[in-house]
Amino acid sequence: MKTHTHTCSLAFLVPSALLAAAGCGSTSVAPDGGVGTGSGGSGGSDAAPTVDRTPVTMSCGDPNAPIDPTAALDDMEDDNFTILMIGGRNGSWWAGGDATPGGQIVPMGDATPEAIPGGRCGSHYAQRVTGQGFNDWGSLISMSFKYGSVDGSAPGLLPYDAHIRTGITFWARIGDTSTNRVRFSLSDKHARPEAGLCDPNGGIGTQCYDNFGVQLTQLDTTWRQYRIPFGGLTQRNFGLQAPEVDATTLYTVEFAFDGGAIFDFWVDDISFY
Repeated sequence: MKTHTHTCSLAFLVPSALLAAAGCGSTSVAPDGGVGTGSGGSGGSDAAPTVDRTPVTMSCGDPNAPIDPTAALDDMEDDNFTILMIGGRNGSWWAGGDATPGGQIVPMGDATPEAIPGGRCGSHYAQRVTGQGFNDWGSLISMSFKYGSVDGSAPGLLPYDAHIRTGITFWARIGDTSTNRVRFSLSDKHARPEAGLCDPNGGIGTQCYDNFGVQLTQLDTTWRQYRIPFGGLTQRNFGLQAPEVDATTLYTVEFAFDGGAIFDFWVDDISFY
């Protein structure tokens, strides 16, 4: 049985590179699954799932915001691991972690959405990833923009030109047993080995995967909308460096969890703006 209360909150994050807004809505006590307890991940456990009964604030955003049908990346409502086939994009969702023995992540590999208990303002599905036990670089869930082959080469990730866009917006929350340290990032030609500029086996200043990103703030069990401009993102200074993210060659959006973290993360309605 669910209990409902009505709430209205608005939060502005500092620095200005990151904005999260929670609007008016209703609060539901939702019986979400636990963290890293399912058998669908690597090293699955027989332990009974814990129950997250934390009240979840439902937020719907600004109903007067302009509508751009070409901006949507994925609304998750088709309940499959591919993104929306709009604007020449054909990417997909994937989740995984480092090689720590016994590390658990659900889903693992191709990531399909999960039903939102009670829904969220007309949205019925969102991407959810849970896990623990990754003690090296950690784990992540990622969304690619394009996939295919060029001139008969082996298929793989391809760059996507989003230079006409300002940034990316999405809704996110965590479960009550989850870390609130989640890093949002974008990989471009400087970070992906497919571009041929960085070295996946290189040292400081040459290696790949040094994405442009930012730590999400105010993450809790409340659904919040994040609007993250390309200009607010920075690298972590271990790989090939660049002055700013190259929005003409985007490969992936990533949500990453630190080594040793226990995580239960939801993301929904991801789009350019």
